[in-house]
Amino acid sequence: MKLQPDTKQRIFTTLSMFTEFYKVMMGTFLTIFVPQQCEDTVCTLSQNFYNTELLHRSAMILNFITFVSVLTFYGIEIRRENWCIKYLDIDDNKSNNNLDTEIELYPKYKKHMNKLNKYYLYSLYTSGILLLANFGYSSYSISYDYTGPNTVTSLLSFLMLVTNKLYTSFGIGKESVKNERAFSAYMRTPKTYNTIDADYRLREVSMSEVKINI
Repeated sequence: MKLQPDTKQRIFTTLSMFTEFYKVMMGTFLTIFVPQQCEDTVCTLSQNFYNTELLHRSAMILNFITFVSVLTFYGIEIRRENWCIKYLDIDDNKSNNNLDTEIELYPKYKKHMNKLNKYYLYSLYTSGILLLANFGYSSYSISYDYTGPNTVTSLLSFLMLVTNKLYTSFGIGKESVKNERAFSAYMRTPKTYNTIDADYRLREVSMSEVKINI
């Protein structure tokens, strides 16, 4: 059975989300996954989790808040992507700015697209600020149980798991809001949805009708 393009896009987006969830876990719960010293050995994940020291526990709370914030951002991202997959399409035979004119005939779509783009960008700002705060406070907490270069390497590596994604998403969100477009957050190469999906197009109208309606 041949899969429809929309179905393929949804499958790819869902599989990508599983990978991203792992990255979010590792990149936000730094006080659990970064190696720390417990007496003469490196702490286990369980020891890190059940550490009741006030500084460590407060850092874990910030880890959790950051995790929820980033996860919320991903939720908004996949909701936005699914909406684009359903109502828009990518047509390589049309210019990237084709949707700029075409969507004027679909004011409800345009309004909803712009709203999703703004939610996407605002949630990204929130997640980015919390991620930096989480990194700073967690680093301070972890420094008391420093095990050596492995601690620093792991700390930076886990942070980059999330920051690389957020950095890419920032460019997508900023351009989408600025140009009132829907750039895909999951395509392997930069793509913008540049036309209305065939299933949701209005009947074909003549240019004279379009001018009158506008």
